[in-house]
Amino acid sequence: MFRTRRTFRPLLTAALTFAVAPPLFGQARKPTLEQFMSPASPLELASARKADRIAWPVYDRGMRNVYSAAAPDFRPVRLTRFLEDNGVELSTVSISDDGSVVVFVRGVGPNDDGWVANPSHNPEGGEWAIWAVRTAPGSTAWRLARGGSPALSPDGRSVLYARDGQIYRARVTQAPATTPMDRGEEPFIEAWGTNSSPRWSPDGRKIAFVSNRNDHSFIGLYDVATRAVTYVSPSVDFDVSPTWSPDRSASPSFAGRE
Repeated sequence: MFRTRRTFRPLLTAALTFAVAPPLFGQARKPTLEQFMSPASPLELASARKADRIAWPVYDRGMRNVYSAAAPDFRPVRLTRFLEDNGVELSTVSISDDGSVVVFVRGVGPNDDGWVANPSHNPEGGEWAIWAVRTAPGSTAWRLARGGSPALSPDGRSVLYARDGQIYRARVTQAPATTPMDRGEEPFIEAWGTNSSPRWSPDGRKIAFVSNRNDHSFIGLYDVATRAVTYVSPSVDFDVSPTWSPDRSASPSFAGRE
């Protein structure tokens, strides 16, 4: 394996050199700084479970947008139109199982004093919100809710997010929200402690989350049908990072116990 990496690395370097700076070889024109600094940067990658489609955020000359590509040719298509270099971050991209919906976050969360970064000095305040866009041609991105770390449901119809220590839900639709819960005025899951990191089960029937109690934390398990919360192997330790197995297991595992 080590020998393979050593062989591959110079080949990759050579390929990038030709792709980025072709005028260096046999050309009279001198290379420019823009030639080396302007290539776009993909930042992360998400893939659909039941469709041959991927999505990713791209940083390109100060602009941040979401792209998608599908089989068989996987030609990149820009889904969003954020065409200003305004310093607003874009991250946490996820895609529904069928590849029809992409969810992402614009902006960064509040600091210790509750302030959200506002690099463009917008008098309305800084952006920290969950957005969605459909992968169908001609779709326009729209804002879902204020918050971050969204967990998109497997069917792409709703998204969970943590805010003020509780778990909230937003419907992934452009129609106006009609209930206090869908407007983000009431939590979807309200439990004792500071709750975060919601995770849908693969079949969408249960939700795992972390419930922090200051000197210990539990893995909560919410049943969508019965609206009941139970806790997985509760103890006086810190349980974190719930993860569902892909075989639709009834209970999640958790990555850490301290």
